[in-house]
Amino acid sequence: MEPCIIITNNPMAAEKYADRGEVIYLADANYREVLVAVRDKVYLGHQLINHPLYGSLRPHETPYRTVALTAKAAPQPDADMCMIMSDAFTVVDRFVLPVAAVMSEKIRKDYQMIDCDLLKRTLSE
Repeated sequence: MEPCIIITNNPMAAEKYADRGEVIYLADANYREVLVAVRDKVYLGHQLINHPLYGSLRPHETPYRTVALTAKAAPQPDADMCMIMSDAFTVVDRFVLPVAAVMSEKIRKDYQMIDCDLLKRTLSE
C-alpha cells in the first residue's frame, strides 16, 4: 500500500504505524479532537482510507480513534468525504466522550489494541 497519513490519539497506533507514512500523534486529544484534525486534512483534499467512525465501538465507549488518509491531496476537497466528516461530528456530538484518565491502564491498553486492530484490517485490504 502507498504511504498514508495516520492521525491518532492512540500511542500504540502511533508507534505501530510509524512506518506507513506520516503519523500525526495527538497525545492529549480526545476522540472529537482527532476528528477535527482529520476534517482539516479532508478539507485540504486528502481522502479517507477508513471511516472516521469505523468499528463497533461507539464514540462514548472508547477514548481512542485512529484514521488513515491518503498522503497525496487532490486539488479540491471531495464533497462526499466532507459530508462523511460532517455526519461523524453529528454522531460524536450526541455523546459524552470518555475520559481516559479515569480508566485503568489495562482498560486503556485494551482500547488501544482494539483501535490498532481495526486499522490493521483497513490497511491490509
